[in-house]
Amino acid sequence: MRRASNMATVLFMGLVVLGGLIYLGSQSSGSLTPISSTPPRRIDPATTPAGPARAVAELLQNHAPILDAAPEQEIYVAVRSKGRRLGEGTFPLKDGYQATTIDAVAVLTNRAGAAAAAEVDAVEVCLPYDFRDVRMRAKRGVQGNVHRGMRGVRFSHGGQRALYCPTDMIARNSDFKQVQHEFARGLRIKVSDLIEQGEAEIFDAHQLLLQLGDKPRVHQLLRGNVLVPESAVNRETTLALTDGMARWLLHSLQPSGRMVYMYWPSRNRESNGNNMIRQFMASTALVRLGNYRDDPAITEAAERNYRYNLSKFYRTDGDLGMITFRNKSKLGAAALAALGIVEAPFRAELAEYERALVRFTDHMLRDNGRFYTFYKSDREDNHNFYPGETLLLWAFLMEKQPDPERLDRFMKSFYHYREWHRANTNPAFIPWHTQAYYMVWRHTRNEELRDFVFEMNDFLADFQQWDNVRYEDERGRYHDPERRNFGPPHASSTGVYLEGFIDAYKMAKEVGDEVRAERYRRAMLQGIRSLMQLQFVDDVDTYYVVKKDDVLGGIRTTVYNNTIRVDNVQHSLMGLMKLIPAFDKYEAW
Repeated sequence: MRRASNMATVLFMGLVVLGGLIYLGSQSSGSLTPISSTPPRRIDPATTPAGPARAVAELLQNHAPILDAAPEQEIYVAVRSKGRRLGEGTFPLKDGYQATTIDAVAVLTNRAGAAAAAEVDAVEVCLPYDFRDVRMRAKRGVQGNVHRGMRGVRFSHGGQRALYCPTDMIARNSDFKQVQHEFARGLRIKVSDLIEQGEAEIFDAHQLLLQLGDKPRVHQLLRGNVLVPESAVNRETTLALTDGMARWLLHSLQPSGRMVYMYWPSRNRESNGNNMIRQFMASTALVRLGNYRDDPAITEAAERNYRYNLSKFYRTDGDLGMITFRNKSKLGAAALAALGIVEAPFRAELAEYERALVRFTDHMLRDNGRFYTFYKSDREDNHNFYPGETLLLWAFLMEKQPDPERLDRFMKSFYHYREWHRANTNPAFIPWHTQAYYMVWRHTRNEELRDFVFEMNDFLADFQQWDNVRYEDERGRYHDPERRNFGPPHASSTGVYLEGFIDAYKMAKEVGDEVRAERYRRAMLQGIRSLMQLQFVDDVDTYYVVKKDDVLGGIRTTVYNNTIRVDNVQHSLMGLMKLIPAFDKYEAW
């Protein structure tokens, strides 16, 4: 019997090299393969076909991780070269996950061909366990977004099935609704038929990335990434975070002066969407970066970006200057366009634009301190954003040149929006008004400004998630699942909250409120941890990205959505450029 078993093993390995009978494919049919009750096959690299399969065998022989739960039934394996997927498949678990992985790599590289196999530099492995039935839903799929990249799903219908692993969903930036529709399309059935006649199971999974080459390593991933612990946040890592974001921003500025608005790492291309408020905030970030580094080349890049944006989107109506996009002229766009000019070394060259844009913001103020948010429009929304952006511009103007008349208008608006915010509390309001009020408070020492800054930021500190998260990589973000009207979590929110928090922190230090200062300091350090988790930094978290230069240093939108939007980067960068010198001054690291 033992001789027959050994011969069967030799025959099995031969079939693997010839093309593999164990390959099931991503939409394979047939019964599930039970977990073997026999001991795992011993890894012997010498008996493994030369190439990536042998490299994987050698790597797993020495560095295979110890798993806290055994994988079940089948595993997912993909072979990649410089981010590009050369082959993938779902394979029945036999002789343990290590041997199955080696056999799977042999199959996939054989299918890809010798030339492609020679380029394999990474192997993505997903080891599912704890399968359980779950109900399919038409609108949301089988799970909410918080589980994307942590759990996978297996669909079955009419003898066909497909396994969607969390690493693959992260790599393709797919949610559970999308893969549910994908499975139905592959079977050429309606989603409603799948829901009525099919089955779905969710599962947890161990996630491994096997890096081959000169320095082979095994990485245990969390949501396609590595977990950044709170202890990793210090001055040096914050500087590295800042440098990475600056790198992305400068890399994304095109020779014409156009800034990339949104980039899709999974598609290796940028979106054709746009938003002028975020574009001119990016212009301001470039101005501040040039000032922060005292770098004329960056200042030249900022001016090139400004001139491009103004040439495309600046319009006038009489002596009013405005930023118009898709037939809308927003208060916030004009304010932010003027703000960067006020701070720029090339301010004099764009003085005509600045004056007309400032006149526009003045024109939009009503007698009671409330702003019109859209020019010649019945729209009355976005009061959480545009008035605060405008008051921040006004604060910068008064910083450059005291203006009692503008201060009167500023305070009139302050009184109006303080009561408006108390009746319509929303975290999005807070950072803009915090920055504006802190700048004016430094000169007036108005206690009402001070008290409202503390009132707002005390609320914001409570809004941050830390212990009350589902998964550890979410810590430090700003989100309240119980108050969905505040919106979903977003990296740009974390960034802009840092911009406000650092001013609230400095205010607390200046008045000797050490309890508040410490509370805000902790909130900022936790926010930095979140941004570090979201930044693309190396070959590990870009294992699925082909055009790595276009993403390195960029900030994902969330831990489960890898889209890079320009405000994810610009707000975070501007917050840290204020935070680092303040933390240095107060020895707050």
